[in-house]
Amino acid sequence: MRSNVSPLRLKVAWVVAVGTDALQVFIFPATVEGVFSPVTVILDFIAMALLSALVGWHWAFLPSIVVELIPGLELAPTWTIALAIASRGLNKQTPAAAFPTAETPKDVTPYDEAHTITVEAKSSPSAEDPGKKI
Repeated sequence: MRSNVSPLRLKVAWVVAVGTDALQVFIFPATVEGVFSPVTVILDFIAMALLSALVGWHWAFLPSIVVELIPGLELAPTWTIALAIASRGLNKQTPAAAFPTAETPKDVTPYDEAHTITVEAKSSPSAEDPGKKI
């Protein structure tokens, strides 16, 4: 399985997987024989070859080709499920790689005495004259 599959290749792979499963449902009368139908076998091997070329080989493609040869089970969306399993974690960045590290600008000087601000506290009138009411 390739770790650097482009988003376009992944989208095309999804079109192939969903399209293959949809074709097998819509052309069910022609593929009802299962392993004996050359249409189904050819369609499945083309789907496996295209998906392997687009995203790389994954073990999930092997059960899909076997299940597609069993009459009745070929209506399950095996290529879509296989691609969902095969494409998990593709093109995900680690959190550290997703955000670049900030560098200190070159023209900023470190802390120095000239830029220090001092604040003097004023005493409240009640603190100076405890007998005076405000």
